[in-house]
Amino acid sequence: MATLAIVGATGLVGSNFVALSRTAELPGISSVVAITRRPVKESLTAGGTYKVSNVVTTDIPGSIPPTTKILFTGLGTTKAAVGGFDNQYKVDHDLNLAIAKTAKAVGASTYVLVSATGASVDSRFAYNRMKGELDRDVEAIGFERTIILRPALILGKRENDRFLEGAAQGALKFLKKVPFVGNAAKSFGADAEDIAKAALKAIQKGGSGVEIYGNEAILNLAKEYTDEIEAKSK
Repeated sequence: MATLAIVGATGLVGSNFVALSRTAELPGISSVVAITRRPVKESLTAGGTYKVSNVVTTDIPGSIPPTTKILFTGLGTTKAAVGGFDNQYKVDHDLNLAIAKTAKAVGASTYVLVSATGASVDSRFAYNRMKGELDRDVEAIGFERTIILRPALILGKRENDRFLEGAAQGALKFLKKVPFVGNAAKSFGADAEDIAKAALKAIQKGGSGVEIYGNEAILNLAKEYTDEIEAKSK
């Protein structure tokens, strides 16, 4: 039995990934498990080819199934939610890294990470530097395959609205409709559902080594995933 383990399943991208994984073609995978700190909505876990099991725990690294072959993580938080950047680093970097190391230890071959545009260990911006350090550190673990998605602004409705981010999303959606501006605006953001589709499409493609997808590549993968689903439904 081989498992797809999902971390960050209550987040914007992770919840979409859970919902899509129920009906996705996942060769070699026999079970899907979401490991979370709070319950996933039941509507996201039932129905389809796979029924997603939900393990609710405060020890996410210790709850990675021993049968894990693919690990997806969209785990992340904000400074405001945890009381400062140092605490954010403990989640976005340290906890994600601990999860990745555990996944490798139990035999996972594929690791999928939702990172961010601008991620770089040399960035002068703390957030981008943190993301770059995580990208670097998980690459060093040596999974057979490491997939890193670097979207720009993640679009979608969050449970806890962030005012500035919401305003930016609104502006971006408007610009996409403006002639001669729309195509350029697409490079500044991606819908959470499209990021999840891109992750699944990247998994399905197979391969080895480290793969890094920027915002435009994410949108292209998502379109490919959607086109294939629509073609099969005809």
